[in-house]
Amino acid sequence: MQGHFGDAPRINPGSWRITQTRRSEHRWSGDAASGVRTAHPAMGGQRRYGGGLHALTGKPRRRRIITVVQRQAANVRERRRMFSLNEAFDELRRKVPTFAYEKRLSRIDTLRLAIVYISFMTELLRQHGHSSPA
Repeated sequence: MQGHFGDAPRINPGSWRITQTRRSEHRWSGDAASGVRTAHPAMGGQRRYGGGLHALTGKPRRRRIITVVQRQAANVRERRRMFSLNEAFDELRRKVPTFAYEKRLSRIDTLRLAIVYISFMTELLRQHGHSSPA
C-alpha cells in the first residue's frame, strides 16, 4: 500500500554517497523534493543550487556549486553595485528641481520627475528656436 505519500519523490541513496564521504568535514542535509543538497555555510561547506529536471527539455539540470567564499564575494559586489546605484539616484535627485518634500523621492518618482523635467526643457528649447540635442 502506497498511502498518502505514494507519489512523493524518493531519495536516491546513490546521490548521498558523495556527501557521506565528507561527513567529517561538513554537516549535510538533503531535500528529497528538489534533489538539492546543501552544506551548512557556518561549517565552511558548499551550497548546491539546481537539481530536478529542466522545465522545458526534461533533462536533468546542471548543478552549480557555490562556495561560501564565492557567495561572500558576490555579496560584496552586490553591495558595491547598490551603493553606486544609490549614489546615482541621489545625484539625479539633486539635479531635478522638486518642491520641498518632507521625505526623499523614491527611485520611480525620481525617474518620472526626471522624464517630465527633460521633456519640459526640450519643449522650452524647441519653442525658443533651438534644435533638439537628440
